[in-house]
Amino acid sequence: MKQSLMILLLFLCLCKTSDAYALANDPLLPNADIIIDVGHGGIDSGALHGKYLEKDMNLSISKKTYKLLKKRGYRVIINRTEDYALSEDNTWSYGSRHRKDLAQRSGLANTIKPKMMLSMHINWSGKSDRRGPLVIYQNQSDSILLAGLLQESLNHLYGTDELPVLGKKYYVLKHTKCPAVIVELGFISNKADRKLLNDSNHQAKLAKAIAQAIDQYFAMIHPN
Repeated sequence: MKQSLMILLLFLCLCKTSDAYALANDPLLPNADIIIDVGHGGIDSGALHGKYLEKDMNLSISKKTYKLLKKRGYRVIINRTEDYALSEDNTWSYGSRHRKDLAQRSGLANTIKPKMMLSMHINWSGKSDRRGPLVIYQNQSDSILLAGLLQESLNHLYGTDELPVLGKKYYVLKHTKCPAVIVELGFISNKADRKLLNDSNHQAKLAKAIAQAIDQYFAMIHPN
């Protein structure tokens, strides 16, 4: 965990220079298979229902996923291990707090250049009966493949038959160069999902379902 935070600080220092070539080719930058982008944090709670906050669910599930992927031998970076907003670290871009937060996430991925990025979130709907996972992808083949494998694995866990969808409007997907997906892990607005998302055993099952899909993806795209 501490290593990933050091990497983030390194990224922030590098971004203060205008030398884009140096950023892209710095020998100190780590090689990563996966970046886990933990949605929201700090002042930004994300979706909420009563005392339940998306940022807390994202963090707990992401940390379990991080540990499991590391155990399976992947080189993994997680961009948040505590409850804080990434916008607070962004001294290199301009605009609203929200825009700076999003730029920090895609900027880290574009500097580290992993083989994929998973942006972890919890969904919300005005229709309380909506439930289950939804994976949102970029308009590029590897992202579509990754989204399909994740959706299938998560559908199996939830007993749903949702299809992944194209995310045209999402900043992180539009501005991240590596294959990236947004993983909506369930609906905080649905009573059954909300209970599951706060259950440690179910969180571990989510991590396992994600890891299984990633195993399939790497076997197909990066077999070595």
